[in-house]
Amino acid sequence: MQTIKKPVLIALVLFAGAVAGRSQTVTAPLELVKYPEMVIYNGKILTMDDVSFTSNVGTVVQAIAVRDGKVFKIGNNAEIQALAGPQTQKVDLKGRTVVPGFSMTHEHPVDWMWTEPLAYRHVFPNDDVMISRFMPSKPAKEQFALFEPAMKAAVAKAKPGQWIRMIPNWGPDYEWADQFEGRGECCTVWEDLIKKEYLDTLAPNNPVCISDGFTSSCQLNTKGLEEYATVHSDLSNRNRQTGWVGRKTPSDVILKGKVPMLAELLKSEMELWARYGVTAYGSAPYAYTNLQALNIIDQRGDMPARYAWTWHDAVAPKGWDLDTLRHLSGMLGQGSDYLWFIGAFGEAGGCFSIPERAEFAEAMKAKRGANWDGDPCSNAPGTEGYTTNVSIAQAGLRIATMHSDGDRGIDYVMDAIEEGSKKAGLSPEQIRSKRHTFDHGAGAPRPAQIPRIKNLGMMTSMINTILWENHRGASLIAKQYGLEYTNWVVPRKSVTEAGIMNSFEIDRPLPHKLFFFVTKGMNRYNDKDKREYGPGEKTDRVTQLKALTNWGGYYTLRENKIGMLKLGSYADFLVLDRDYLTIPEADIPKIEILMTVVGGRPIHLGATLAREIGSQPVGPSTWPEPIPEGWEPKPY
Repeated sequence: MQTIKKPVLIALVLFAGAVAGRSQTVTAPLELVKYPEMVIYNGKILTMDDVSFTSNVGTVVQAIAVRDGKVFKIGNNAEIQALAGPQTQKVDLKGRTVVPGFSMTHEHPVDWMWTEPLAYRHVFPNDDVMISRFMPSKPAKEQFALFEPAMKAAVAKAKPGQWIRMIPNWGPDYEWADQFEGRGECCTVWEDLIKKEYLDTLAPNNPVCISDGFTSSCQLNTKGLEEYATVHSDLSNRNRQTGWVGRKTPSDVILKGKVPMLAELLKSEMELWARYGVTAYGSAPYAYTNLQALNIIDQRGDMPARYAWTWHDAVAPKGWDLDTLRHLSGMLGQGSDYLWFIGAFGEAGGCFSIPERAEFAEAMKAKRGANWDGDPCSNAPGTEGYTTNVSIAQAGLRIATMHSDGDRGIDYVMDAIEEGSKKAGLSPEQIRSKRHTFDHGAGAPRPAQIPRIKNLGMMTSMINTILWENHRGASLIAKQYGLEYTNWVVPRKSVTEAGIMNSFEIDRPLPHKLFFFVTKGMNRYNDKDKREYGPGEKTDRVTQLKALTNWGGYYTLRENKIGMLKLGSYADFLVLDRDYLTIPEADIPKIEILMTVVGGRPIHLGATLAREIGSQPVGPSTWPEPIPEGWEPKPY
């Protein structure tokens, strides 16, 4: 009898099993089969899975399958379409470009919901809850001429005790901004003319909130201050004298006891930004009720974007002792897929290491008084701001979403990080692992700071907006310090070449200008001044795209989940109407987003693509409420 060798026997058994398997059809119950919820195919999908400091976008594929809110598989048309089940939504891209959703790593939807009218009018289409009037786009003096008649009409309509709000218009291109903020050589018309006593005369029986037109900070009358004091106990003598109060006021005070209503407003604002491609934020909530509202939206599974939040004194003005910060450090990165904690911030100052130009200083003294001393260093050693930053680092926490202007202020931030980390006994590698950040790039870093920033493992969020506007940023710095220092404004090329990740922000209620601001980082051309500022810091379009996508994922502590499209990442992506990589630079601002998907769910679906795929439009493009005069987004 012939003996069959063991390897041959194993092969025969495997072959027999394979044949038997082919002769049987295994049918699983449909409820056990988990098909993708969506497949997109026949596209040019930029996965952005290359996080290097080169102009490589990474893998480009034709199709993606989405399951359970995440990317299930990427590949070619045939292999992805084969995964579709009977209920899978199929989207034929017809060759269109897809990119990951955009992250704004220093952005304030909690402010913009109070200063722009689109989301506000969608949630509050009438005057039942409060009366809000959005001024037309005119010079500040002309808006002021309309202010008193508008206030009197609002008071006549208001119910006893009902809040009245007035929101000035800085202009669709911020053409009136310097007349309202007054950082430069112009005036602050409303602040000079509207006083608390004047508001008391106009509205003696109703609380009034006059917006600053930028953030949610506002000026209150006496009735408004009385309402404020029922919620917060931090009114200073200056607050009581001027009526000016901080950004938490509308959410905490005007909507006191109405957090579910606030949640609807914040949700709508994030939907508006999703219409223009924003699917993730880094920001402080700026009011305790804003954080509560975010939690409500998250708990009911209705977040239209992801929100990485930070600890800030507006949320917890007394929560800066070392023990509290140490407990918070144990929460870094913790939360849900849509709402999680990424750090805290104190003060970054606003000061420079260079002197102001003499003529600018003299002009400001004439305008502001002889005591004008330029930009104060509110975070220098010995200040409360410096001590707070030391405590954050000592607690093992992370500095993130911090406002900053000026290179000297960033010196002090790094001093505080090093001092606090030394007290905590942290090694250089432990310090780098925190990914401390500073935001804006508004005069920092100067070239000599870059090696130190890299050695500390820091990141920076940068705001191309200030290359375009004139009341801040490059235009103002040229006047204040000299044209040669405008290369310190958003020095994205320098930090990228040094291997420092940098992310993106608009930091203004102007989401419709997102792609326009991309080009400002490419050409650094100021349209009003008709000149380039810091031309040596121009970058290509891929660098800008990485700042918007995968580098933003690192900022928000969700790398491999946010800002790229690969197996297991969040299914957050945008369908564009043209090819970002190949169209002329002048056409980039004209890009339209046909669909925004967050967690596999369309948050925005425009009419064109909706018709193609047999669906109904979704999101802000369907909102029926009229837009107030002078607030319409300008097309490019």
